[in-house]
Amino acid sequence: MPSPHIRLSLWLLAGLLTPSLLAWAQTQPHHAVKSSARAEQVVQRIEAAVRLNRLIVKFREEPETEKDKFQSLTSAHERIRGLNIRLTPRFGGNGPVSLAYLKSVSAHAHVVRTRSPMSHAALNALAQTVAQDPGIEYAEVDERVYPHFVPNDTFYAGQQAILKSPAQINGGVNLPNAWGRSVAGLPVNGAGVTVAVLDTGYRPHADLLANIVPGFDFVSPDGFADFFTSNDGDGRDDSPLDPGDWNTQAAECEVGDSSWHGTHAAGIIGAVGNNNAGVIGVAYRAKILPVRVLGRCGGYSSDTAAAVQWAAGLPVPGVPLNTHVAQVINMSFGRSGACSLTYQAAVTAARNAGSVIVASTGNDYSRNAITQPGNCAGVIAVTAHTATGANADYANIGFGTTISAPGDGIYTTSNTGTSQPAADNFDYGSGTSYAAPHVSGVAALLIQIKPGISPAEVQLHLTSSARAHPIASYCANRTTCGAGLLDAFRAVHVLQQAQGISNSAPLMDALPTQYVLPGASLQFAVSAQDPDGDEVSFTASGLPASATFDSVTGVFQWNRVPATPGEFAVVIQPTDGAILGASIAVKIAVTASIPLAPVFPIAPVTPTTGSSGGGGAPDWLDMLCALLLLLIMQFRTPLTVDKPRHINKARHQNGNQSA
Repeated sequence: MPSPHIRLSLWLLAGLLTPSLLAWAQTQPHHAVKSSARAEQVVQRIEAAVRLNRLIVKFREEPETEKDKFQSLTSAHERIRGLNIRLTPRFGGNGPVSLAYLKSVSAHAHVVRTRSPMSHAALNALAQTVAQDPGIEYAEVDERVYPHFVPNDTFYAGQQAILKSPAQINGGVNLPNAWGRSVAGLPVNGAGVTVAVLDTGYRPHADLLANIVPGFDFVSPDGFADFFTSNDGDGRDDSPLDPGDWNTQAAECEVGDSSWHGTHAAGIIGAVGNNNAGVIGVAYRAKILPVRVLGRCGGYSSDTAAAVQWAAGLPVPGVPLNTHVAQVINMSFGRSGACSLTYQAAVTAARNAGSVIVASTGNDYSRNAITQPGNCAGVIAVTAHTATGANADYANIGFGTTISAPGDGIYTTSNTGTSQPAADNFDYGSGTSYAAPHVSGVAALLIQIKPGISPAEVQLHLTSSARAHPIASYCANRTTCGAGLLDAFRAVHVLQQAQGISNSAPLMDALPTQYVLPGASLQFAVSAQDPDGDEVSFTASGLPASATFDSVTGVFQWNRVPATPGEFAVVIQPTDGAILGASIAVKIAVTASIPLAPVFPIAPVTPTTGSSGGGGAPDWLDMLCALLLLLIMQFRTPLTVDKPRHINKARHQNGNQSA
């Protein structure tokens, strides 16, 4: 093993060579870097090796006065050595902790690494032990952060803009930020949750079928042998397929083509996601339980009430017990009047069994009343808003409204048949019928995070995390419009905080002094998220002459650094009002002598017998890989942000029978 003096010499040599190497690399074509596949593999192996052996430790001290860089680094090493000594008695005969300095985050927060990789649980337990030291303000695992999940479904970018962040679409559901979270190492996508869709049945759409579980047809005969409503020639059976609900008899109800309404609702909730095709559902890995309760000219309260109880796993005479109990029940239908006793009894029974009940408020342009079963006690009643976040003019609001969700111009799974079923396709629709499934999907995400969560708790997280109605809109400061706009990320984040789960990025990343050689080039980037998890834009002041700053990507670029040494201070501030005041001042030093870190090598930690791990100073591979990492990261292609495209608005769907 090289001596500390040799290591110091190597680091000094690397520091002298690095600026020259970087300046040379800037003149080379990008393919020269991209062709370094082997170097990239080395970096990936290094990252994989250290991903579970790093802690961030913050010491309890007042901010330092002006000290030079070397003194600060020396102090950090001394603090960590002292921490190792104090922690040794806590581990009995298991030997010292041997935390080794890796890098600094701020004057008093530093990254340390353990002697060898550990499981996440063990490393988290170590962090809790370290945090108990009286000299430590906090200690936590140095977690990886990842880009927010962006689906590759064909129609997501253009036709499903309403699912995006409110930073892009005012009325957006903020799903990419929710999908980017994880629970038990898996993405938040509704996996393991069943959502019942009480509607017209379903079509076996290619972008939906994989998530369908066996359901039931509850549409009973109108008389002893009259199947006008059911339109399939029979009554209750185990086939919830939608035969179509077209009508040509004006005396019965409005004349019109088949709506494929149940397939629409099912697709909003659970269309298969990230499959390079079609659309993506809010809970794109949840299971959909199709329960047919509507046919030609709607359906009967008796059938829908029976279906609510059956979906929740409760017995219904003459019907086989449901083996796919639904944790969420979506009802995108209704009729006028106060909640009937039959509906209330069914809702109460299903809710007591643990099912979350979601229903639409209706499309009657009402400002003081919502339809049943949405107005029954225990139901999450959903009104609709447009892409701007304003309440849709057709969407009922009034006492009992719980929350608002997108319902205008929603693109989802459908069928081309005007009467009987034909080919799969996708189509737009509007109405509170399209708003309720968004809420049902987010409810499924919450249940995935906390299996066994109560319906009351789901409702609380949905409403407490809702965004306020837009200022100056009709619903601003009106309690009859519900708690506000549905926000998937906020709901998921609030629940994960309550569960003690944290996997979000910091609000604003601080940067150390940026050193650059006279005549060379300098590039760095800042990043931030607001409390909603959304990426934000920036403003910058104090830019040196000829330097540029991209307000969207946060990238600072200075290609013509002057030959005269000097110092500059660039102040960068997020433009999002939620984190105003989080600005940082980035110091830029043009100097012919760039200081190195670490200058003082860490005292070697002698490994225990048989240990394959190691602590202390970097070895030869550390130094070589550090140089490779600098070269690769300097020229990695920046991420781009997709621009949302406007979507066409479909006609409003009105009427009491299909909300």
